[in-house]
Amino acid sequence: MAIVRKKALIGRSINTVVDDRDLSSLVSELQGVGLYEVPLNVDRVAEYLGLEVVEELMEDDISGYLEFKSGQWVAGLNALHHRNRQRFTLAHELAHFVLHRNERASFVDHTFTRREGMADPVESEADRFAAELLMPEVAVRSFVREGLTNLTKLAEKFQVSLLAMRYRVKNLGFQVK
Repeated sequence: MAIVRKKALIGRSINTVVDDRDLSSLVSELQGVGLYEVPLNVDRVAEYLGLEVVEELMEDDISGYLEFKSGQWVAGLNALHHRNRQRFTLAHELAHFVLHRNERASFVDHTFTRREGMADPVESEADRFAAELLMPEVAVRSFVREGLTNLTKLAEKFQVSLLAMRYRVKNLGFQVK
């Protein structure tokens, strides 16, 4: 069982800010239509943005993809992955849609832990966007302040994997034991 503890901050983490303009615009829009809550219904957000979401059998090292085909943006999720993993993947694909869809028409995303050593700024930005969308800093800090410090319980609250929750709280400056 991992426990989240406050850690002294020397400065704001570079990873906590994505592109405030794009993320905050999406969050404001989602709040306006009642879609921004914890846990985020990422499927409804995708539907709201006009994306078709499909689950497909894929190699285990592929999390998903986003591509423009037949006049429609399609987000594909690995049907073999756990639902919480799929939620993060879909949020990641939403990030590509919001931030990068004008740059190219196709994104194939490898499993986070296997991609960790890669320094692709587009993928890193999509991961940070997805983390903030699914685990908003304000909500994480509020739950911890209210005493919810068990990492497993936090992950359950946000319906994300333990690994995603661990990265998020560390990036927000908390110490994990």
